[in-house]
Amino acid sequence: MKKHWVAFQDTQPCCPMTSWVHRSVDEKPWFQAQTCEPPRQTAVPGKGFPVFKVEFDGFTFEFSSIEEIKVCIETLSKRVLPRPIDLCRDLGTSSGPNSHWLSRLPANVKSWSYRQKAVTYLLKALRTFEQVT
Repeated sequence: MKKHWVAFQDTQPCCPMTSWVHRSVDEKPWFQAQTCEPPRQTAVPGKGFPVFKVEFDGFTFEFSSIEEIKVCIETLSKRVLPRPIDLCRDLGTSSGPNSHWLSRLPANVKSWSYRQKAVTYLLKALRTFEQVT
């Protein structure tokens, strides 16, 4: 099954990729940061903060920003997935690689055949989400 939608909530969402994509620039932990790079998604007046959801063949991706979707697409598009330990090192974090969003994906989602189809659908969802926000 394939579908994508936006849910809204009153507080800033924290999805699996949030701390890995939106890095604090004000010396505070990412969840307390007032300033992040890239900036976190802002609230939609009268609705709240968006959570972008994409269901594809039994797995639901959840994103708190358009930027997270773009990073996910870029990463999953690679024929050979990068090693989470290398991604952690590149970000200069002391977090273990098992906490990285990529290592937390189910094995079937990491297969090349699944990713090829999922990326195509994630791109379609991204175009829709960009028009909504």
